[in-house]
Amino acid sequence: MNQLVLLAFFSGNMISIGFFISIYFLFVRNENKVRLTLLGLIFLAISLRTIKSIIYFSGGIPDIGVAIGYLGLASIGPLLWLYFKYFHVNTIKTLYNFKNYIHFLPALIGFISISIYGGKVASEFYLYTTFVLFLYVTFSWLKFISFNKKQEKFNTWNLLILIAVTLISLIFIIQHFTDTMINYAIGAVISAIIISSLLLFAIKTPTFFPKTTSKKHFDPILVKKIRSVIEEDKVYKQTSITLDQLAKKLDIPSYLVSRIIKNEYQKTFPETINYYRVKDVISKLNDEKTQQTKIEGLAYSAGFNTPSSFYSAFKKFTGMNPTKFVTMSRKQQQEQVKSFEKDLIPLKETTFKI
Repeated sequence: MNQLVLLAFFSGNMISIGFFISIYFLFVRNENKVRLTLLGLIFLAISLRTIKSIIYFSGGIPDIGVAIGYLGLASIGPLLWLYFKYFHVNTIKTLYNFKNYIHFLPALIGFISISIYGGKVASEFYLYTTFVLFLYVTFSWLKFISFNKKQEKFNTWNLLILIAVTLISLIFIIQHFTDTMINYAIGAVISAIIISSLLLFAIKTPTFFPKTTSKKHFDPILVKKIRSVIEEDKVYKQTSITLDQLAKKLDIPSYLVSRIIKNEYQKTFPETINYYRVKDVISKLNDEKTQQTKIEGLAYSAGFNTPSSFYSAFKKFTGMNPTKFVTMSRKQQQEQVKSFEKDLIPLKETTFKI
């Protein structure tokens, strides 16, 4: 009995972190809203299903607790599939589609049924839904493979979350057929460890938990001068522009130009220049007047001197190649532009402190 209490305490603490991260993704972070919302809901669903197991082997659980656990279980698969389906979509309204809600109909039916009839139907619902989860996981793997062939961004993270959900699904199956409470408890603990491992990786990933750095305050006149020559004069269109050339043009020491750019844009000089070049190309690909122009031509006009450097920079900042962007719908392109432009603060919105 003491072993079960210790296992419950250990896994319970880990799962509480899962709930915390769910709240963080759902309500704190605002960028990539579709991706982070679905990610937060996936963590929440897994945590609900796992906490049900913890309460179960800790000393009994009411029917409503079993129903909530089932709601979590039945939601994992659909949420995982939607996460990969809408991975490149940035507008949250995309999720508000009736076809998407149909995926969660079994979860609602099971939740109501278990709440009313309890253990009489719970076992069958759990077993059936766990096998259905494997179908969703399989389709998610296929979707991921299509991303992987294109060397999409977040491959490591997406691979880990797929492996984690696959392992957790296997644990749920084993729990269903196990004949001892200790084995059931160990399964819950392993699930909690897997979730915690995912969280540790997410914490180390700047995309999910960006490092906050204190912003230094330079002479506002110099800052405005540098931002103006980059954003308004579009110095980045000069193919061979270097830091020394820009410093000489502005009559500001090179080291100071470099520091101000790093402070303002959170990027090095070359990264900042390439960012604005890519931004220029994206805006033209999204413009009816220039979208018929060859991509390489747009790249050259933006300041890139070789196609390879353009494709590399485009992939770095957007997570996709230009061809992928062109094949997106008009609405998706516009959302991608909005998402891309959020990365840096426009000059007109910049405030300077002395």
